[in-house]
Amino acid sequence: MAPLVLGTMMNPLNSTMLATALTTICQSFGRNISDGAFLITPQYLTSTIGLPLMGRLADLYSPRKINQLGFLLVLMAGIIGTFAPSFSWLIVSRVILGLGTSAAYPSAMALVNKKYADEGRAVPGSVLGIISVAGLGSMALGPVLGGLLSQTLGWKGIFFINIPWVLVALWLARALPDTPPAEPISIRQLPARLDAPGILLFSSTLLTLLLLLLRPTFSWSGTGLLLALLLSLVIWERRQNNPFIDVRLFARQPSLLMVYISGMAASYVMYLLLFSLPQWMESVKHISPAHTGLLLLPMSLASAAAGLIISRYDSLLLKNVAGILCTAMTCAALFAVHADISLYLLTGITLLVGLSTGINPIANQASLYAEAPPGQIGISFGLYRTFGYLGAILSGSQLKTLYRQGISDKSFHLMAWFAVASCVLMILLFLPSISRKKQLAAEILR
Repeated sequence: MAPLVLGTMMNPLNSTMLATALTTICQSFGRNISDGAFLITPQYLTSTIGLPLMGRLADLYSPRKINQLGFLLVLMAGIIGTFAPSFSWLIVSRVILGLGTSAAYPSAMALVNKKYADEGRAVPGSVLGIISVAGLGSMALGPVLGGLLSQTLGWKGIFFINIPWVLVALWLARALPDTPPAEPISIRQLPARLDAPGILLFSSTLLTLLLLLLRPTFSWSGTGLLLALLLSLVIWERRQNNPFIDVRLFARQPSLLMVYISGMAASYVMYLLLFSLPQWMESVKHISPAHTGLLLLPMSLASAAAGLIISRYDSLLLKNVAGILCTAMTCAALFAVHADISLYLLTGITLLVGLSTGINPIANQASLYAEAPPGQIGISFGLYRTFGYLGAILSGSQLKTLYRQGISDKSFHLMAWFAVASCVLMILLFLPSISRKKQLAAEILR
């Protein structure tokens, strides 16, 4: 279990460690702070593509081999990032890092499911809880660890930490069972089984979306290309027996699509705050990365505690109301952030951020589990993570635009308005689903 937990921690940890190191990295390479988006979005882009891809490979081949492949890719990314001679090589490191860390979750779930299926038992909720809380805890711990590593080892520390981490995980992974596929897959069969055209269309759609979001001005031609690619993806995937992205699931279960969009909105707010708040503290308040990390420690603890507490309640309505309420309070509190704010009040605001980042993922996953069709839990959760990464990509590219002229109180408050807009979207999606959540809660209690 230990190597699986270490693996699932890598993606959220590397995502948020960057938050407190981003200002230092940009200054070291003489780049504008807005260029930090080029380090944020590549990991999410490759993770969005890599998650379903690695999940499919884990099913076709051995989950243990895919798990180890992911560790080796992270090791490569850690080495490249530690010794990167230029900003461009850091981007390469983050691309490989996104692909490597995306192998951990689907391969871990495949190994866990195989273990308990062989024993004729369902996967215990406590096991799934350990994996979920490990990911949530590492995401919250990332800014603290990133600040301490940046202060003691320099920005290279957030890349170097992956090297010993992976070596320990690989050593522990020796005990993982190897489960070869029932029927071997040849190299010639692989493109068809993976839905290679679907992967290409999905990747092209995401890359086009990212380039459009990073542009300083609106592009009609780029928007037309994006719509054409999206339409082609939907038409192609609807015709496939084993699609890379099961778009037919949305038509069969519209309420599931509502959960995905709500999860994307919550992810957008979460990553917007996790990246913008540390950068504002370092650039406007002139707080060192290590002290920034320490100031964010209460946020991390609040996030982990809130996630653990809310997961004990069965009420879907309670979880969703608590998540939206904390998000709304957080968004309102952001407008109180200014250069002269006291550290006590700032810490209080970070506590609100921690509560919202701890509760919303648990609430959305509970809603997803209740809405997902029987027999399609794995596909449903894979798509949920895909939408979550889309929210992260949107937030990263948004920061590129907002902080183009540097970080100030004005640009931070403008960011807060976008967070408010996303919170309003969460509320609008939630209101029509209240009766549905009550119905689902009653079915679960039966």
